[in-house]
Amino acid sequence: MLKEVVSGVSLSLLMFIGSTSQAFAQDNNLSAKQQVQEKLAKMQSLSADFSQTVTADNGDMLQQLTGELAIQRPNKLRWRTDPPDDTLMIASGDTVWYYNPFVEQVTLYRQDDAAANSPMLLLLTGSEAQWQDYRVSVTGEDQYLVEQIEGSNSLQLTFADDVLQQIRLKQEQGDTIELSLQDVAINPSLKADLFHFDIPDGVDVDDQR
Repeated sequence: MLKEVVSGVSLSLLMFIGSTSQAFAQDNNLSAKQQVQEKLAKMQSLSADFSQTVTADNGDMLQQLTGELAIQRPNKLRWRTDPPDDTLMIASGDTVWYYNPFVEQVTLYRQDDAAANSPMLLLLTGSEAQWQDYRVSVTGEDQYLVEQIEGSNSLQLTFADDVLQQIRLKQEQGDTIELSLQDVAINPSLKADLFHFDIPDGVDVDDQR
């Protein structure tokens, strides 16, 4: 489940469409990876509502979710899904907390490990070391495909007026997660406690750090 949530943002998030042909020509002077990195660098924080669908390799719909997310670069993410599938994921900078109130359990992961296995968390960081594990290609004037060099996960990012609008993740096992963002706010002031998790009383803790 963590992989689905993070790969869907968990945070990435955070990232091209030129308003004029001149702007598009200037972007073309950069590599695709540099273009994406520049767009992400412009978004130091982000908040949005989202709708998410998960489909199987054969096209069957597996899951539909709605929720809200908040991203604070370089390394903080809050991801909450609405009932009846309510869950909460928080990336605090060093730890990823995944809380499922239905089963009354919170699971803790080292954030570096989660980022290493999820292209979604690339949206949170400007780390060149992590980006070296991925190649980026332009799939349209406003679309980029981010692929693992070793592995089969891929992440397609769609922008409109430099605002991230859609994330499509193809996972190694064949499932596809599509995330559409609504009411996107770029560089809002976000409270620090959004990225802090207090363990509720009586909840089981599975610490995998």
